[in-house]
Amino acid sequence: MAAFVQRAHPRQALQVPVKYRTAQSEQFIDARTLNYSKDGLCLEVDQKVEPETDIYVVMENYTPGQSGPEGYRTYVTSVRWIRSLAAHRDQGFVAGTQIMTRSHDTPETRVDGPHQICDLCGDLIQECRLHCTDENAQLCEPCYRHYCKIPEGKSRECVERFIVGNVV
Repeated sequence: MAAFVQRAHPRQALQVPVKYRTAQSEQFIDARTLNYSKDGLCLEVDQKVEPETDIYVVMENYTPGQSGPEGYRTYVTSVRWIRSLAAHRDQGFVAGTQIMTRSHDTPETRVDGPHQICDLCGDLIQECRLHCTDENAQLCEPCYRHYCKIPEGKSRECVERFIVGNVV
């Protein structure tokens, strides 16, 4: 009898178009998500990708500020498992991937050069694309836009203290 494995995070159904490529390839291939969780994406892909392979995933319907996977442009994931699609399909595979990093950067952005983590959302962003607040918090573009919408005063001071980790 197979042991029951409980997932760390619940899955949410989501079928949206994506593009992906392995680290060894320069060409992106069309795919789609089937579902996602806090730390993973389940993808329907045409080509078999071996477990432990890192793949880059680009969301076609990128919408900054939205919750869920479409709120980020790119993901670096690691394939954890892969299975053939059900018998009613001629070809294709389902790949379970673990999210290693997520970013608002475009897929053409080179990973060379200095990067920093946004102090609010935790995304890895090119250092030159970060915005600095009055208290030296480093924010990515979407977080900085939200931060700037907060009116000057006590609320903004509290948010600033939270971002820099100085909550009292």
